[in-house]
Amino acid sequence: MTYDNRNDARNPDLGRARRVDTRDGDGIAKTWMIVVGVALLGAGLLGFVDNPIVSDREDALFHTGFVHNIVHILTGAVALAIGGLMHGRDLGRAAIAFGVAYGLVLVATLISPDLFGIFEEPVNAADHGLHLVRAAGSIAAGLAAMRDRAIA
Repeated sequence: MTYDNRNDARNPDLGRARRVDTRDGDGIAKTWMIVVGVALLGAGLLGFVDNPIVSDREDALFHTGFVHNIVHILTGAVALAIGGLMHGRDLGRAAIAFGVAYGLVLVATLISPDLFGIFEEPVNAADHGLHLVRAAGSIAAGLAAMRDRAIA
């Protein structure tokens, strides 16, 4: 919130509190969600190709299977939609919700690494670390988009 300080005799709002939407946090949240979306889409697509980064190979950094790859593609599309289509409080709320969802995924995969039999391959410590970063980063970006949006 800020004060209207336009020094103009015709300005009836001079000195009154007014709502300001500078969208400072939008840039942070939009960039974060788009980067996360692209990374998830890339990981999901890369998971279908035999490689040492994301696959069902024993030596892969991140162990994934068909369902896990589909989950990455779908959540990547959701992250891109949030980052590309939303603004202001809606962007903030959606980014926070995305982060909370990934936090729940982290907890669920810590309890059951194969997500209660849904995934063919159990997630490993590297995946847990990424879930944590995705959750915390999305919540932080969402909070950045929410700041300075108080109603006077």
